[in-house]
Amino acid sequence: MHSVRLFLVPAFAAMSLMAQDSAFSGVWKHVSNSGIEAAIEATVKDMNFIKRPIARGRLKETNPAYQKVTMITGAQEISIQYDARTPIKTPASGKAVPWTREDGKVFQVTAKVDGNRLVQTFKNEEGERTNLWQVGADGKLSVSVTVKSASLPKDLTYSISFGR
Repeated sequence: MHSVRLFLVPAFAAMSLMAQDSAFSGVWKHVSNSGIEAAIEATVKDMNFIKRPIARGRLKETNPAYQKVTMITGAQEISIQYDARTPIKTPASGKAVPWTREDGKVFQVTAKVDGNRLVQTFKNEEGERTNLWQVGADGKLSVSVTVKSASLPKDLTYSISFGR
């Protein structure tokens, strides 16, 4: 009997380090967005006719309306998976780690729970994207996205909502 207890104590301790109780943890499904395409158009509208279609295409490609987000927020690590993509895993401390997007672009990524918010940031020489996640009183998860780049005349901003 004692050997069973000795085995279970470390197992439960390890589980608590991996999956801290968090309002963010779980599988979330797309509910609505506040017009990603319209936000992209508003961002590129003042660009010249040569740069505008290039910027529009890149922004559309890198800012899809994800249909499912799976989050695991632990004491040591935060894992966020968009649709069927490989999860992005970062230290829960907010320390930056390198991450390579599917197209080969490399970013420094951070994630940190700050009270009732989870902030995830992607940075490289081309710009920065910040995802500000919050769970509302209605139980829905929302993400406010801000994309900044010296190549854009203004920041791209939009929101997406998810439910369980």
